[in-house]
Amino acid sequence: MGEGPAGRPRPALKEGVASEDRVQGGRVQAHQLTVQVMHGDLAGPNVLLKNDDVAAIVDFGPPTPGYLAWEIVRLGCDPKSVLSNGVESWLKGYTDLALAYRDANPKAPADDLLSSLRVGCAAKLCSTFPLSAPVERPHLVDAALESYARARHEAALMLLDRLPVLEEALRDTLR
Repeated sequence: MGEGPAGRPRPALKEGVASEDRVQGGRVQAHQLTVQVMHGDLAGPNVLLKNDDVAAIVDFGPPTPGYLAWEIVRLGCDPKSVLSNGVESWLKGYTDLALAYRDANPKAPADDLLSSLRVGCAAKLCSTFPLSAPVERPHLVDAALESYARARHEAALMLLDRLPVLEEALRDTLR
């Protein structure tokens, strides 16, 4: 199962394995997801704004195919926003994002937007990111990376614990 310092099991890995059954159950409910071309890393720091308009995208990663549902959840489920804004406030922002995406892309399948929370939750819980690279080189893990990894895991568990309620709220909003 992987061990941390002094041979202790890594807590995030242990919790991730324990959550596997809950994530697996959600897999049955997912539909065929839409693939679209997405920018390599369209994260907040890579988008330069001038007033309310996008002035430039400064990341040099190439666009690649990816799931529409993942793009929505990646933009709307930043771990710090999920954990620091409270569930109600964060959910309002997330549903606003889903509505804005639907308004800008009216032909996008509604099921992709509805599946986004489940897709994101599963992806976050089943991924070793951001700690996958330093597994062989643990000296690369600094306090900031460890803090981000912990927040990402806590946010995913919060989503998992509230997934039915959050999905119902998103479904009601998109009707």
